[in-house]
Formats: sequence, C-alpha cells, structure tokens
Amino acid sequence: MQKSEIRAKTKNYSKGKSSETEAKKYLENMGFKLIEANYDCDIGEIDLIMADSDWLVFVEVKFKADDRMGKPEEMISRRKLAQVRRVAEWYLMEHEEMRKRYQKYRIDAVCMLGKEIKHYANCGET
Repeated sequence: MQKSEIRAKTKNYSKGKSSETEAKKYLENMGFKLIEANYDCDIGEIDLIMADSDWLVFVEVKFKADDRMGKPEEMISRRKLAQVRRVAEWYLMEHEEMRKRYQKYRIDAVCMLGKEIKHYANCGET
C-alpha cells in the first residue's frame, strides 16, 4: 500500500470517528443515552448503540463533507440496513440483560452533510 493510500485511509477513519462523536453528542442532546460505541462482532459493526426511553436504538452514522458525490442518506441501502439488523440481533443474543431491559429496538440513522445533521428514526423498520 502506498503512503498516500495509507494517509487517505487514516484521514477517512479520523473523519468517521469525529462524525460518530458529533452524532453521539447530537443524540444525547435529544435525550438519548449512550450504551456502547463501535460495537464489533464477527458479522459486522454498529456505530452507536443508544437508549431512547424504552427503545434500544442501533445507530448508523454517515458523513459527507459535501454533496458532490451524493448525499449521506444515499449511502444507506436496504442491504446496509439488513446488515445492521443482523448485527443488532447478534448484539441482543450476546447481551441478554439488554434484551430484557429493552423490549423493543429500532435502527436509526444520523446523516451529516458538512455541519448539517439529520436524524432518521426507525429507518430499519424493525
């Protein structure tokens, strides 16, 4: 791998982590509580797991600096939502206490275009 490729990957990783931090703060300001960030398992990862009243919320975060190559919402396909759903179900199998505490769950998305933030609740139709 070239040095320029490594720098680009590092820069994208940093932007991703920064946008996840901003999304977490945004949701916390709306009353959500952080359960876990960057949950990772054999079948995938979830950016944020949060609580919203009696809902356990699995959050996909998408960031784009500008819309020249499309909007962040366009990056969330049915396939991506199905992947998040599979990982969410895996999480619930691994964390029985969460399954008991939160009787219902949903998939939300936080899409960031530059400094603009949009929250989409229950976009995964769980």
